Amino acid sequence: MLRISSCNRSAWGKLAPTYERSSFGNVRTLKTSSGPYKAPGTAPKKRFEDHTDPTIITTTVKYRDPGFRRHGRPVENHHHRPMPPPASKNSRKRTPSQIFMEDRNEALVYARKLSERNAKKTQQEKIKSQKSDADPIYTYQPPKPVTGDVVELFGPESIQNREVLPGDFVEIRSQGKTVFGIYLQSFDQSEGRLYSTSITQGDQIFRHRTADVVFRIPGYIFMDKARTKVGDWDVEANPTTFPIGTGKIAASFADEARVVMGTYYTKFNTVYDTFWCERKQKSITTPEIAKYVFGKESPDAAPLTLLEIYATHLYLTEDASLLKYVPSVAIRWTGEFAMQQPQEVLLTETVIEWMRTGDARVAQFMEKAKVLVDGYRQGDKSAWKEIAFSDSDRMIIEFVRQTAFTGYSDVFPSPRLTYLPKLLRSLGSYGDIEPRTAFTFLNEIGIWPTWYNMEINRSAISLTDSIENEQAILNRIRTLSPDSLQQDFEKDIERIKQDTVAGNTTVKPATPSASSPLILQSPTELYKRDPCDSIRHDFGEQAIFAIDDPSASELDDAFAVEPVPITTLTPKPSTWIHVHVADPTSILPPLHEMSRLAAERVLTVYLPEGTWPMLPRLLTEETLSLKNDGKPKKVMTFSARLSDETGDILEYKVRPGIVRKLVTLNYDDVDDHLQWDRVHGGKAEGDRVRNSQMRMPEEMSKREYYRATSGTVASDDKGLIKELLGLQDVAKRHMDFRLKNGAFNFNLGRTTIEISPFPLQPVAEVGWEAPVDYTTWQEPQISCRLDRGFASPSRMMVAEYMIIAGRVAAMFAQEHDLPTLYRNQSKPAEKYRTMFEERVREMTNPLTGMMGLTEMLPLRPYIPGAEISTTSVGHWSMGLHGGYCKVTSPLRRYSDMVCHWQIKGALLSKHESSSSSVTATPPLFSLDTLTPLAGLIRDRERTLGMLEARSVKFWLYEMFRRRLESGLSNVFDGIVMNPTEDGYNVISTLLGFQTVVKAEPKDIQELQIGTKVSFEVNACNPQRPWVGAKHIAKL
Repeated sequence: MLRISSCNRSAWGKLAPTYERSSFGNVRTLKTSSGPYKAPGTAPKKRFEDHTDPTIITTTVKYRDPGFRRHGRPVENHHHRPMPPPASKNSRKRTPSQIFMEDRNEALVYARKLSERNAKKTQQEKIKSQKSDADPIYTYQPPKPVTGDVVELFGPESIQNREVLPGDFVEIRSQGKTVFGIYLQSFDQSEGRLYSTSITQGDQIFRHRTADVVFRIPGYIFMDKARTKVGDWDVEANPTTFPIGTGKIAASFADEARVVMGTYYTKFNTVYDTFWCERKQKSITTPEIAKYVFGKESPDAAPLTLLEIYATHLYLTEDASLLKYVPSVAIRWTGEFAMQQPQEVLLTETVIEWMRTGDARVAQFMEKAKVLVDGYRQGDKSAWKEIAFSDSDRMIIEFVRQTAFTGYSDVFPSPRLTYLPKLLRSLGSYGDIEPRTAFTFLNEIGIWPTWYNMEINRSAISLTDSIENEQAILNRIRTLSPDSLQQDFEKDIERIKQDTVAGNTTVKPATPSASSPLILQSPTELYKRDPCDSIRHDFGEQAIFAIDDPSASELDDAFAVEPVPITTLTPKPSTWIHVHVADPTSILPPLHEMSRLAAERVLTVYLPEGTWPMLPRLLTEETLSLKNDGKPKKVMTFSARLSDETGDILEYKVRPGIVRKLVTLNYDDVDDHLQWDRVHGGKAEGDRVRNSQMRMPEEMSKREYYRATSGTVASDDKGLIKELLGLQDVAKRHMDFRLKNGAFNFNLGRTTIEISPFPLQPVAEVGWEAPVDYTTWQEPQISCRLDRGFASPSRMMVAEYMIIAGRVAAMFAQEHDLPTLYRNQSKPAEKYRTMFEERVREMTNPLTGMMGLTEMLPLRPYIPGAEISTTSVGHWSMGLHGGYCKVTSPLRRYSDMVCHWQIKGALLSKHESSSSSVTATPPLFSLDTLTPLAGLIRDRERTLGMLEARSVKFWLYEMFRRRLESGLSNVFDGIVMNPTEDGYNVISTLLGFQTVVKAEPKDIQELQIGTKVSFEVNACNPQRPWVGAKHIAKL
């Protein structure tokens, strides 16, 4: 989707008609499971059909319903849009919105007749059942002893965020079609994507990708209403033998939801005006729209029903609605839609109207486009200098851009794609016009380079919208609190000493609230004095080690160890571990506008072409970074005394601290001096992964990093090397403790991408004055390699210390009854648990904790995912049963900042209550506050994770494309993940990517999970993104 930064919105206002709170028409013909209807006996109105290319062939099928006739004529069922009659003068004067509104009224008449005729009795029953606990409702459903029962469709603790299960009602969107069914089972996996089957109308088995499920009601077939119609289904005993009529249950539910949607269509059409104009929202969710439409926004309102939720989903995903509401890539879990700006909606409608009426502005633009495309293809761009784009040209370009962004979606295809052939066919330069044609056209008229990554603009989350806001906040900070950005920690330390001598240890922030000294009510006020100064522990000249990659711009964690002397209090050998974490909350109050901006962003986003930080770079890379610049640093320190015998935590401390002697090292340098016994495959595997690399071009220019890439550990520095080995020994003890508690891991491999130059020069997203000759720009150089997380002893050591800090944070929260954000991973379902425990014991390497790829693949679909929650259930695969929180990356993760604030609030409350008669204050964040926050963070993390994964895939495939065009080899060795009907799914051992390989039946018969093969990538489309591969040989 289009994402425009707020600094550019004024420019967009000039390119589209002024928005004056008009009601945007987005009505489409009502549908039932039999197909779309129109009002009986009326001529078809011109809506978007008026804009349909007259060369598109359509069909009309008669649908006979004796109950609804007028003048003896049967209702027609238009499975395709009909060819429109020539537009009259009067019709041409009307806008698409007016045409839609007229058709809306006609649709409502029919919907009401249908409701009165067939659904009166049903509606009465529904009204009564709203008071019954047996009816499936949105807010709460009492648990039933049935697998897959629903608690909430969307929400912080929702099982909606888990995998699709047998018996679920599902809506499947694929290749422009919508199918309703009851989920049956998953049967295959490819490139991280599950394939499934569902039961549809007529009890037909429908095969689809699990990713094509866009709406789900967990356990629908097991609910009372469905069971009374089809009976019970024992899924465990008969997983593939479902009751007769199961498919009809799904179709009937969809039909009922359509009727509800039609009945409330007038209210639905006010959603955009209400939420964009009045409530100033940029995104919406299905539940909040349902509450608005059905009048259930008040706290004491009746709960939403499943029909109301699903009717809302149907409305928001209509073709016409998709011009205003863009579904999130994680819509099945979040129910979230981004709202298009009014200018964008009007721009689209205006360009469609121009094409429909043959406006001269389209012809003028196409004349320019013809010159540009011909010059591009002939290699003579001299005529480009004479081309300048007008306002109307920019509107048409934006229309094509939007088509390119959304045209590839098999789930929600763009309504704009229908009009692209009408626009581009006049050039005579393109054959079959498809989504890729939009990208090619924009490339050939100088709007995009060949390496443009569309994934950034496809995301429902804008990475640039808040940049202008961030700069405005920084400017206010420089004006109001100039010393905060360059803190003099030595002055703070001296003041702490003076307060201690004078006995003045009471914290007195500038404008505290009555509840906590951490809270400042003004959103522009920073701490004039750190509230935790009086309780900070000075770690003196102890060496603190910060180990990271030279490409890391912010250093937010470091650690040290301290052997404990044998005494009567500590009779057994033990070691104190101190994990020091950067402390942005020493500057930022929870309600400050910069903190709120961090809450909006949730995470720092790392893409191959650039980084979008959660907090300003001035803070993360300078003021707060734990880099070795000779200055003392404020930190939050999580300390644990570890038993040298068992590796378990004997006691712990959490303190704000000050560190002075930071030692900054690089992973690779440290690896050269550590032991490799905990790396699966040893140093040989580590060397293989380190050298697993492919580049394009093969000779790349040297990239600049934030620190030196080598030389941070001198080979003759025996003292430093001894300290590093001691740090590794302590980490091994804790790792052994986790392994004894059932921890295990597996490595599927993961591709990492480096681009040079970094960051890439940005491509203009708005305001194009003239075409740009991108051949004069430096083409990005691409380096792909395997992620080294499990093949590097230093990376594994650092990860172990971070796990220890997470355990300490969870212990503190539980001891102080403090609501917080846990990272959980549940155990597998009860029926699989015994199998897992046996397999893990048998197949996990007792020293490295790793399972082999062949052993792991059959178990992978049953392993639950990790998620954030306010309830601790432990982290199963990490062997942590007492709780785990992430607290070591507050410069790039908002949830870590929340945990720091929460802990500081408890520490200050304890300090004040112990030094005076003051009663301990309640937690800074209540459980009611953190519960919805956990859901928002989880959804944002999932969406950004998808964006990062798809961007990595784009650049990988872009490298393949260039190698194919240059005639270079794209042959890889791989391991079969599982054979399929026409090939197999494979993981590359060189780069870690997964793909589907086509193979002959005789070759497939020889393959099984774990077989080593050779395959070739022989086709590629980075913009989709997609690759084709063929089988070479079994190895």
